[in-house]
Amino acid sequence: MGKRTKQYKKLMRSFQMLGFREPYQLLMTSDIVLDTMKLDLMTLFEKALSTKSLKPMITQCCIRAMYARNKEPGVAAAIERAKTFERRRCGHLMDEDPLTERECVMAVVDPKRRNENKFRYVVATQDEMLREKLRAVVPTPLMYVKRSVLILEPMAEASLKVREREEKAKFMSGITRGTHKRKREDDEDQSGSDEEDDKEKGKSSTQGEDDKPKKKKNYGKKGPNPLAVKKAKKVTDGQKEQRPRKEETEAPAAEVAGEHKAKRKRRKKATTGEGASDKEISAAVDAAIAGADMQD
Repeated sequence: MGKRTKQYKKLMRSFQMLGFREPYQLLMTSDIVLDTMKLDLMTLFEKALSTKSLKPMITQCCIRAMYARNKEPGVAAAIERAKTFERRRCGHLMDEDPLTERECVMAVVDPKRRNENKFRYVVATQDEMLREKLRAVVPTPLMYVKRSVLILEPMAEASLKVREREEKAKFMSGITRGTHKRKREDDEDQSGSDEEDDKEKGKSSTQGEDDKPKKKKNYGKKGPNPLAVKKAKKVTDGQKEQRPRKEETEAPAAEVAGEHKAKRKRRKKATTGEGASDKEISAAVDAAIAGADMQD
């Protein structure tokens, strides 16, 4: 069962490439409803198609065919089950010549007889002749029950050809897009080369002027970085003084230093007078008094 479900998933992906989308429209005939009365039909469909988004449908002509067999055992229960499905209005009136189920389903699936499943129906039927006709209608997934097992038929040859054709078209469209991109890149490269040629021509025209010696501009001496130098303090007009020359400042400084040194050399200790200390004066006075007493 697991292997079969994988195959069915892959098959339905191929049908999705041809326009099938969830929820799948599941169109059934009366014979498959009658043959699966003892089975959980919707669970079988969900497992086979690997989805729970299904829209089970049945046409008016199929319901009418079941009412025609109402006296047979089990048909009444099948009619009650069919009433739970969505009624597909086929537009075939009972007053006119009634159509068979086979003709009705063919008219619903391919209304314009162009071998095209316009509304993307998944058809479940036990009628082999109907399945044979629907294999020519592109694309149509076909299902039937065999020994209580629901089987999904592989893709028909007509549908396979259409899928291969669409895949080739997509592949070719990708190639053509790539060539267009390549062409645009080539155009850009060519325009770039033209611009380079123009630049080279301009260079060749100005090459004669460049050969002449050019005068170097004298920008002057480079000073210190003004951002790294401290700003000078502002001085008022009254505080402005002329800075003396270096020679004038050096000579008076030397003279002052010489005088200072000479004064230090000439200086002597004073015994009396202004330079003598109080002790020396008192000692001199005592000596003078002692000498006077001796003389007396």
